[in-house]
Amino acid sequence: MDCRDCSNKRCYLNTNCLSSWLEYVETFKTRKLISAGMKVFTEGDLVTGIYVICSGKLKITMKTGTSRESIIRLAADGQVLGHRGISKNMIYPISAETLEDSELAFIPNEVFFKLLKHNVDLSTFMMMFFADELMRSEQKFRMHALASETMKVASALCMVVDAFGYVNDTQQIDSPMSFSDLSNFAEVSKNVFLKAINNLSDSKIIKINKNKVTVLDEPALRKMAYPVTAAFTAS
Repeated sequence: MDCRDCSNKRCYLNTNCLSSWLEYVETFKTRKLISAGMKVFTEGDLVTGIYVICSGKLKITMKTGTSRESIIRLAADGQVLGHRGISKNMIYPISAETLEDSELAFIPNEVFFKLLKHNVDLSTFMMMFFADELMRSEQKFRMHALASETMKVASALCMVVDAFGYVNDTQQIDSPMSFSDLSNFAEVSKNVFLKAINNLSDSKIIKINKNKVTVLDEPALRKMAYPVTAAFTAS
């Protein structure tokens, strides 16, 4: 996908770089087609650049035990990957894995830093992006510490909707994630996750068909998901 002709208005480069700099990006970026279930980069790898998702869906994970990986973020079209590794050590503290066949654009470090220097809108966007990421991480920590299991699951479903949206004009969540992945993202066991979504289904907030979730009442789902974080925001 050529940045100069890209119609994806969700792409942070497309919307925050001057047209002359999009041509510069096109000169240096590398297009990568990655099959579902493959790692884009792995925790501990050296950071050599950042990735932009042209199309596809991915999960970002972090090791929380000797062998366990927890899903800490979801990403889709137009979003950036690898920014968490931009630090003094330039080592990825997380891993990224495709949930479906995906097309990514890889931009080397020196090119990305030059873009930030010469595109004020991009620099501002990245500053706000990091701030939002920190806020979401703090909210997720509060949910884990204070929320009920059903609230955790409702919150996770809302975050999946925010990341991936719905299938066409339906209210079915457009997610390739398994229930095992969803329970991991909600930070509950799979049995607890299944009990919680059955409770939400009995309350007519969602509908379950095999491993697909349709949201019947999004305001009710969000109200259930965010009472703890809303209380902190108001304080």
